[in-house]
Formats: sequence, C-alpha cells, structure tokens
Amino acid sequence: MNNDIPLKSETPILGTDHTILDFWQWGFSKILTNNLRGIFAEFLIGTALGCLNQLRVEWDAFDLVYKGMKIEVKSSAYIQAWHKENIQTSVLVLGQKKNMIMKQINIALP
Repeated sequence: MNNDIPLKSETPILGTDHTILDFWQWGFSKILTNNLRGIFAEFLIGTALGCLNQLRVEWDAFDLVYKGMKIEVKSSAYIQAWHKENIQTSVLVLGQKKNMIMKQINIALP
C-alpha cells in the first residue's frame, strides 16, 4: 500500500464485506474525543487556508504548511465526549515561540 495516495471511501477491505467508509464511520465518527477533535481542528483550519494538499503526517513537528509557514493547530473543548459532573472552562495557553505569529481563529460547530 502506498501511504502517499489517499484512500477512497469505496475501497473494499479484503477478506470482509466492508469498505474503508465502513471503517471510517465505525472508528472515527465521535469527533468530540480528544484525539479526533484535534485532527478535525487541523482539517478545518487546513480547509479554511486551502492547504490540505498533502496527507496528514502523525506526530510531525507541525500540522500544516501555509505559504511556507509551518502551523501547529491546537484545540480544546468545553464539552467532552465522556460524562463530566462539572463542566470547566477551557483555557489554552501558548508560550512565546521563536518567529511565531499568533492569531486566534474561532470556529463554531453546530
């Protein structure tokens, strides 16, 4: 399998009667979970910037490249996928980085 070629949803999973879409729906539909929320945030920002021209690299030093700038996307959530007795306000604190341009982008999900 070539990891540089995006999978198609209709691709069959050999030895089963399922497709890649079935797997994606089964394993990746709960986007409020910590790991998928971050990946979803990367996808939304990449879509907004128009820089989803290469497949995502897990555990890379940065998430996206936009006009030569490396971007690290961070996300937090007021509502979690698991039950919480007390809902707390999310706070994201970023330290000063070398040559870092800080911008805040707010995206509301329905």
